[in-house]
Amino acid sequence: MGDSVTPEILGNMIRQYFSQERSEEEAIQALNHLRRVLHEVSPFAQEPVDCVLWVKADEVVANDYNPNVMAPGEKKLLKQSLEKDGFTQPVVVSEEKNHYLVVDGFHRQVLGREAGTGKRLKGWLPVVCINPERKGQASRIAATIRHNRARGKHQITSM
Repeated sequence: MGDSVTPEILGNMIRQYFSQERSEEEAIQALNHLRRVLHEVSPFAQEPVDCVLWVKADEVVANDYNPNVMAPGEKKLLKQSLEKDGFTQPVVVSEEKNHYLVVDGFHRQVLGREAGTGKRLKGWLPVVCINPERKGQASRIAATIRHNRARGKHQITSM
């Protein structure tokens, strides 16, 4: 057991790797690779949120069936939240051949491209991919509706 790699040693190896000079894109690709490896061995590997990836915003494409409409006040609040608190919820996507199709988070992905937030994110968006068995338009539409309905309505007076 003396030769085993401990979490501390592994952490130091990762820090050393990222301390070397490399482009931002190479660093992000390496981070995504490590996240996928960790996801493979995770006891929560069946949970999509266990593997948040950074992808180029240009690779994230809106679906053509989004039933969610956001009031101007809510959109303003979401923009303010993204600017002040950062992304706390990734965009939920279906990984397709050459792009990522939005399942949930259409407004987050739109606002994530705009001036303030987009500049901070340098053209990248945090995404989580739905389970591969959920592919197909009918499954994606059902997932979008579930995500939208699950949010419910906030009662401002009780907040």
